[in-house]
Amino acid sequence: MEKTDNATIFIVDDNEMFAETLAISLSNTGYTVHVFRSGEQMISSWEADPDVILLDYYLESPHGDAMNGDKILHFIRRISKNLPVVILTSNTDIGEATSLLKQGALDFIIKDDDLLPNLQKTIQQILYSVKLRQELTVNKMKIMKYRKRFLVISLVVAITAIILLYFYS
Repeated sequence: MEKTDNATIFIVDDNEMFAETLAISLSNTGYTVHVFRSGEQMISSWEADPDVILLDYYLESPHGDAMNGDKILHFIRRISKNLPVVILTSNTDIGEATSLLKQGALDFIIKDDDLLPNLQKTIQQILYSVKLRQELTVNKMKIMKYRKRFLVISLVVAITAIILLYFYS
């Protein structure tokens, strides 16, 4: 997978072997990756400012009180409406996927043999989309600046025309 920017990815998964394997794969692609065993652990490290969150839906804790993916997604959406969150799960229930997408997840990827290529494609599309939105925002600001300049120039031309008409009539 080709990558141009160093994006930060949070992986929230209680399966240590899976999370570390995924982290190594994504790190080898050039991403900065942080792995968390629970949503609570991820929330406590929020200042690392992720670009994408990969969130396991079914999280377990040795303490038995871990938040599941839907609760963590709800928490993330209260803080940021636009932060890309991709749900990772072994469950193929389409109803659950639909519910999570309605709650604001960008994608729902099944943990199967195609996980890594699907995930890399999704991350690449997310980062490209974010880049395009940033460029759009910059271009909108430029348009506003040039629109103001055009209005000022138009006003100066109109006033000059009125003055010239007044003196030559």
